[in-house]
Amino acid sequence: MNRIARYGALLAAACIIGSWTGHTANAQTALRIGVSSSGSVFYTLGVGLSAMLNKYADISATAEPVGGSTANMFALGADKIDLAIANAGASYDAFHGNKPFKDKIAVRLVAQGAPNLRQVVVRTGSGIEKPEDLVGKTVIGKRPALPEIGLIMDALLKVYDIDPGKVKIVSTTNTGEAVKAIKSGTVDAVVIPGSAGAGYLQQLMRDKKITYLKIPEDKMKAMVAMLPKYIAITTLPANTYEGQSEAVKIFGLASYLVAAARVPDETVYRVTKTLFGHIDEFHGFHGAAKEWTLKEALETPTIPYHPGAIRYFKEGNAWTPALDKVQAELTQ
Repeated sequence: MNRIARYGALLAAACIIGSWTGHTANAQTALRIGVSSSGSVFYTLGVGLSAMLNKYADISATAEPVGGSTANMFALGADKIDLAIANAGASYDAFHGNKPFKDKIAVRLVAQGAPNLRQVVVRTGSGIEKPEDLVGKTVIGKRPALPEIGLIMDALLKVYDIDPGKVKIVSTTNTGEAVKAIKSGTVDAVVIPGSAGAGYLQQLMRDKKITYLKIPEDKMKAMVAMLPKYIAITTLPANTYEGQSEAVKIFGLASYLVAAARVPDETVYRVTKTLFGHIDEFHGFHGAAKEWTLKEALETPTIPYHPGAIRYFKEGNAWTPALDKVQAELTQ
């Protein structure tokens, strides 16, 4: 090989190496993924995703049980975590700086998954057969970490023209407290979170401690009209729980995988590629993980996507001109 040819080959090799190291230099080698409390669905999914990133993306990832979705948004804004699995409501409020957030948090969407359910259940023997029967009863209808529970409670009372002063509405800090209160009989009804088939709801239904409060669809629609756009009506199929012979209309919020806007595009690209490139493995971590699909990932977002995620979706021809329009509207 003559000198000019050798020089050309070396220059080409240098360009290739430089391009590769440039991408690598722009990627984080470690990620902190905020999740809910240990043992929760989000915790399980976060641990699974962390393992996949370690295995396939050369990223040292850890799942950190920060707490509820709102707590994860605060942690994201304080640079205590880089990514989070949280519900759409907390993500939306953080992005817009709505209460309880004093300032906007630079959070971006990576993917969407299974709906995070909010359901109204009543204690067996409480005497509550219809919403009007809530008068004079004690209801867990508030939780600081999940403000949408209070919003659903308020909408229910408004739609049925029930004076809030005639219902004793109490607050809890976690689902365990609500379950204990139902078991002990100290409350009559609960607006409770949980995925379809959640273990604690399975036990309560199996032990005949609770039933679903039936709210007609027209009333559900009237409630949704009062609620933020990230809350929608969803259907819990019949026989999801023992003794639940009919499908039930309940409320749902999408589950989000989000990243701080500061996380490099290359890093979020690798996260997205790892998730959807090995989605069957992810589905094996929990039953709820099966609803994390490429189609679901791009369904009616309420906050803008991270550029790194968009890069992956475009490479797979999943990103559309319609999504470009939605992205532009969400970033205004």
